[in-house]
Amino acid sequence: MRRERERHGLSLRELARRVGVSPSMLSQVETGRTQPSVSTIYSIATELGVSIDALVSGEEDAADGAELAAGPVREDLAVMPEGIPASHLVRPEDRRKLELESGVTWELLSDLLPHLVDFMLVTYEPGGRSSSSGKLTRHSGTEFAYMLRGSLKIQVGFETYVLRTGDSMAFDSSEPHLLMNEGTEPAVGIWFVLGRRQGAETRVPRVSRDESATVLRYPGSR
Repeated sequence: MRRERERHGLSLRELARRVGVSPSMLSQVETGRTQPSVSTIYSIATELGVSIDALVSGEEDAADGAELAAGPVREDLAVMPEGIPASHLVRPEDRRKLELESGVTWELLSDLLPHLVDFMLVTYEPGGRSSSSGKLTRHSGTEFAYMLRGSLKIQVGFETYVLRTGDSMAFDSSEPHLLMNEGTEPAVGIWFVLGRRQGAETRVPRVSRDESATVLRYPGSR
């Protein structure tokens, strides 16, 4: 993270100001003395223009791949960019893992296209939440979730949803949102975050609808 910050010519104080945390807290994140919250890590990655994979792995290649997202969305992005393999297998023991603040863990399931999508196995331990302050946060992109086990409470704007095993959900990440596990067992799900590093004007078009979130219930999940 320090390498990317310096590459962008940002001081520790300036990046902290943009992200909304104290310089001392950001310094502790850079040196590995503390773990950020979900909302903070998203803000850091967005400000630096890098993928979650780049922050997790610390590899320069992963950071360089994020530069593909700098321009507007193009039709040719549907075609695999030159130099990127057509397939990618990740064994469980090879997953990159990021343990965040407040009992939240991200495991990267693939970094095939880190400039377009974050594909993760997400775990919220009991009491875990996306924001350490409990405040709603927002960022560019659209999130798609599928619950494998447990239950997770998700607030999007003024609406609140509880996802249980087998439920799936999609919501506009630019809407203020907060995720929290109020249960007694870990909440585990598959997460896709699409278009996080694209501005609002270049996001992938969504089907027009009145709601900012869509939930599909698995029969018997009650």
